[in-house]
Amino acid sequence: MSIDAAGQKKSKHKNIILIGFMGTGKTVVGRNLARTLNFDFVDSDEEIEKVTGQPLPQLIKKHGELRFRSEERLLFDKLAQKEHQIVATGGSIQMNSDNLLRLKPDGFFVLLQSDPEILYQRISRKNHRTIQGKKPSEEQIRELLQKNTSLYEKLADFCANTSQMTVDEVTNIIIKAWQSGGQKPEDRGKNS
Repeated sequence: MSIDAAGQKKSKHKNIILIGFMGTGKTVVGRNLARTLNFDFVDSDEEIEKVTGQPLPQLIKKHGELRFRSEERLLFDKLAQKEHQIVATGGSIQMNSDNLLRLKPDGFFVLLQSDPEILYQRISRKNHRTIQGKKPSEEQIRELLQKNTSLYEKLADFCANTSQMTVDEVTNIIIKAWQSGGQKPEDRGKNS
């Protein structure tokens, strides 16, 4: 921990990486964090769509999962060289932790979580939120959360449950955790 010229606490981590299931708030919280900290914001899915000129479902359908992962790897290699950024990872990122590990050395990993019922409500409101081209049921969400939680928790330096918090509340607890070096997932009951 160090102090910058304005007297603000600074983290040893140069970037904040938001991970978690779709609908947990990675993009909206990420944009708010970036504004608050005066960092750059990158949504990995949006960035891949911009680079390829194709929506992700179309990219994957036309060129396959391998092409998507290759684009993701190139993006994360590029992002790993930068500082002062908030990165919102895509909802499918959990399927390829090797790509995420490219961001780990300088990244403060924040796992955003939400209750399955809340995720279902949030995902149902958005047309582009699909899994393999279909809206997931609440049961599918539960199954996927159970399957992927351990990977998310292994990567996380800090966890926040966004189910009942405002974007500003989530932003503030992430900044405090980032400045203090974080809290391991096994301790998350103390903040969520």
